[in-house]
Amino acid sequence: MKKILLTMFMAVTTMFAMAQTKTYTEDLVVTTNGESTEPQQTTISVEQNANGTYTLALNNFVLGGMIQVGNIVIEDITVEENNNIKSFTVDQNIIITAGEGNADDWLGPQLGEVPVKLTGKMNDEHLYCTIDIDMSEMFGQIINVVFGSEDNVTSIDSINAENSAKVIYDITGRRVNEITTAGIYIVNGKKVFVK
Repeated sequence: MKKILLTMFMAVTTMFAMAQTKTYTEDLVVTTNGESTEPQQTTISVEQNANGTYTLALNNFVLGGMIQVGNIVIEDITVEENNNIKSFTVDQNIIITAGEGNADDWLGPQLGEVPVKLTGKMNDEHLYCTIDIDMSEMFGQIINVVFGSEDNVTSIDSINAENSAKVIYDITGRRVNEITTAGIYIVNGKKVFVK
């Protein structure tokens, strides 16, 4: 009996270890009919599945602060990784489920299958994505959701200047190895006056 329980415990632990969820909190902007909302802090969770695909979830999505849409969950996302940046593009139909609270208050479950296009990039710290929710058949519009900033994902966050080599130019523009006499020099792009 102990062996069976131990085997079951190990199987469950392995399943949880294989699926990793990361939450990202960034600004979210929604554009409908050319009108954009003010950025609002929102959280999106991204789960890495055991088969290598990802699931992205924007839960309790509210349009314009008034219309409760629901949970937007996009599954089976494949990514391409380059320099620790994962890129993805997905076109699929999804069912938007009810968010927290009274299920009747959420619009999503009443819509049936909704075409969604997701594109984005992520690293360990940041997620940038756009979600186009095609409601043109029902409401004659496409809702564009932008989460995060592409610059946050693709930029170099910090450079340690103390560990970088000094680049020195004299006033005539010649590169020199060290400062040996008084004068004006350019050191790592900054003007320095030496007495």
